[in-house]
Amino acid sequence: MKIIQSFWSKPFTRSDSLLIDARFNGGWPHRIMNYYSWALSCLQLCKFYDSVELVTDKLGKEILIDKLKLPYTRVTVALNDIDVYNEAFWALGKLYAYGLQKEPFLHVDGDIFIWKEFGDEIMNAALISQNLETKIPASQGVHKAIWQKFTYLPDYFKGLYDQEYGNCSNAGILGGNDFLFFENYVKEAFAFLEKNMQGINSSMVDLNSGHLNVIFEQVIFYAYAKYCRKEVTYLFPEAELIPPEIGYFHAAPRNRHFVHCFGFYKNIRIAYSFLEWKLKEFYPNYYKRITDMVAASEI
Repeated sequence: MKIIQSFWSKPFTRSDSLLIDARFNGGWPHRIMNYYSWALSCLQLCKFYDSVELVTDKLGKEILIDKLKLPYTRVTVALNDIDVYNEAFWALGKLYAYGLQKEPFLHVDGDIFIWKEFGDEIMNAALISQNLETKIPASQGVHKAIWQKFTYLPDYFKGLYDQEYGNCSNAGILGGNDFLFFENYVKEAFAFLEKNMQGINSSMVDLNSGHLNVIFEQVIFYAYAKYCRKEVTYLFPEAELIPPEIGYFHAAPRNRHFVHCFGFYKNIRIAYSFLEWKLKEFYPNYYKRITDMVAASEI
């Protein structure tokens, strides 16, 4: 199974100041941390896997490949195809990348760092996700509030509406051997977005873009897989919440040698300081290249 990552540059380099939970600089407090993150994530994946591919756009290729020279084994420049969409929909780059795949794959976010290869139970699974989220406090009431703004709800969403918490599959890692499932799943996600675009645009200022992206990526994946009677294998099968301290490097040994600096972790000093230190320690040439290029405003 090949490993893929996706970098849609639009959400990383632009930000509507009215958007809540956007992905300017990848959510990191400074763009240099975003580049440190992409470098360490890629380099650690390449340490354990022979095939690590990147799906990006022209600017993403210029930054990650031409300038930073990250050692991806293959680069697909396809994400300019979705530039018609608002940068608020930052998960669309990932979704589009899923839909391009014609063989088994595992997509790994650029803020994930592995210190050991994934086990056979993951790499041999039909569908793969980081963990099932069933009791995330922030999801209480959010989905109902957003549902009310939308005119199109697929049948497989009906049961979710009455849940106290909105169940979903965390997409820090997402993929599987049943790559044909992703063709239909991606179509469902884009249809959901397109058919509800009027409601989304009319209330963009009020919507939390993070919650919106979770719905059309993670909630739809969970609900559509359940509708299709597809079993999902989770890296953290015991979790009902995000695994404790998953964004801290020092906690990697008890989190399957896996670090995911999602969301709020990016703004915690100990997390981004460890990120910088790890890149500098293990890959000093890449660290220097990024630091010098940012200082010279080349990236």
